[in-house]
Amino acid sequence: MAEQHVNQPGSSRIHPNDVDTILSLLENGDVSDLEDLVSDTEDNDNEPVLIHQRVGADVETRESGVLTAGDSGDQESANHDDGDEYDEMFLTDRSDIRWRHKPIIPFDAQFEYSECFSDLEVLSPIEYCRRYLPEQLFQEMSQKTNIYALQNDVSFKPTTPEEIEVLFGLNIAMGAIKYPRIRMYWDSATGLDLFKSSMARNRFFQIRNNLHLVDTLQKPENNDRFWKVRPIYNYIRKQCLDLEIEKIISIDEQMIPFRGQLNVKQYVKGKPFPWGIKLFALCGKSGLAYDFLLYQGSTTELDPTALKLYGLGPSVVLHLCNRLSHSGHELYYDNYFSSYHLLQVLKSKNIFAGGTIRTNRFSNPPLISDKMGKKKERGYSEEVSSADGDVVVVKWFDSRGVVLASNYLGIGKQDKVKRWDKANAKYIEIPRPELVMRYNHGMGGVDLFDQLISLYRIFLRCKKWTLRMIFHAVDFAVVNSWLEYRRDAQKAGILTKDILDLLEFRLQVAEAFVKVGKPCRGTKRGRPSTSPDYSPLSTKQQRKERRPLREVQTDTVDHLPEHDCKKEPTRCKQVKCTQRSHIFCRKCEVHLCINRNRNCFALFHKR
Repeated sequence: MAEQHVNQPGSSRIHPNDVDTILSLLENGDVSDLEDLVSDTEDNDNEPVLIHQRVGADVETRESGVLTAGDSGDQESANHDDGDEYDEMFLTDRSDIRWRHKPIIPFDAQFEYSECFSDLEVLSPIEYCRRYLPEQLFQEMSQKTNIYALQNDVSFKPTTPEEIEVLFGLNIAMGAIKYPRIRMYWDSATGLDLFKSSMARNRFFQIRNNLHLVDTLQKPENNDRFWKVRPIYNYIRKQCLDLEIEKIISIDEQMIPFRGQLNVKQYVKGKPFPWGIKLFALCGKSGLAYDFLLYQGSTTELDPTALKLYGLGPSVVLHLCNRLSHSGHELYYDNYFSSYHLLQVLKSKNIFAGGTIRTNRFSNPPLISDKMGKKKERGYSEEVSSADGDVVVVKWFDSRGVVLASNYLGIGKQDKVKRWDKANAKYIEIPRPELVMRYNHGMGGVDLFDQLISLYRIFLRCKKWTLRMIFHAVDFAVVNSWLEYRRDAQKAGILTKDILDLLEFRLQVAEAFVKVGKPCRGTKRGRPSTSPDYSPLSTKQQRKERRPLREVQTDTVDHLPEHDCKKEPTRCKQVKCTQRSHIFCRKCEVHLCINRNRNCFALFHKR
């Protein structure tokens, strides 16, 4: 209902506090003072008269009989001195929701975002990944891992940040190179040089089993159920919040696969991994993640006021929308999050929002039934808008009826889509509402991000939920790094064929974690084998030499020359050098010449 505070022109406007003064003047008979008081009130009648009237999600101010658009945020702060973020003034009571068969009046909000890419620099894969997994994180992990092993009286050689990086690099490589068993990566028949030359198999399992991010004896006072893995997620979220967010975004659920014992484990029907730990993510149309929220039941970090007013789903949307710093975004979500009041609040924040709905949350709008809709022509659609002008509901019949709602658009400009007609055994074109088209166009960001993670997910068979969440965070960081790299490469004008795909990106990140700043692993301990020594550059292998990563090439750690003992020299791999040499770098595994006139070995490793 519209709230009006009106002072009628021509009426004497005496402040309520002056009533006692007027009564005392009348009793004492001092009429001159009374006339002065009344004249002062009449002199103020020429001031403009303000009428604040509720119109939809806006507040209009009428000044001297003229309507002008006002600022709803100012009215909100004026009426609420307690500082509540969510104002009930914007909410229409469910009993007062009325529907009419009229299109909604769109509101105007420009997307305030500008980019400049003249000096854009495309970094290497490991540099993008270091933004999410910095060196400080590995230092903390090595300290807490050593503390945990000492507390449990485990025979454990103290680890270092470099060893933790190698552990992460090997796990990233396992996601790209899938073996059914982890031990096969070190096997004599199927093993890989990247694993054999960087870390022993038993040491790998020993560090992984003791891997910790916090001191387990110092449990925080809050009720955070994920406190054991919170540091790595905080580092990742910090970088996500620094990204410039795109216009079209979506919110949806993501599942961390886990079937072990955990009291916050969820089951979500229809997901590729229905059992696991639920995570709410805010992603762009490109799949890039900008924010996320770990769900942990009643202790989830949500605003209690919003939770009380709107419920869980809308509260998650409002929590993630705090990430938006500009107006004019297009936000889409499914019926798990939708509610009538959520669309009203998002409209007050100048956010274009829409998604599928459950009609009982919208006071059952008067739409055609599914039974009657099947009798209509395929592609039939109907829309109703609310009397307050905030919400429009659209029902579209394709193979069956689907209901969507938004705060800015209904049927709009319909386009044509092809559908298979089973009765006539051919494709036909049917009309599609604009809201459905935009929802299909912008909703798949979280699903795309989840699909990219599942392509090369880190292989892990373990009942520890902490390990599953730690390595899911690593997959999260690598995929977001690749999406960030691809976005920068496209905007810098790099050809598509020259942009690394996700598989190659992961392998380069894995190799950098394993080799950059790490010495070469020495010969194995124990009794020497009777089999001939294996040389990575033996003549029998005749394998093609592969240039190392730039970060490995210039890290100035353990680059030592060795002689290959071949009959014929190999061509030098330094740029613009055509000579041949028997000398190769032990770490880079490429041939480089050293002679009286030229030292390609030093030039190759120079920063």
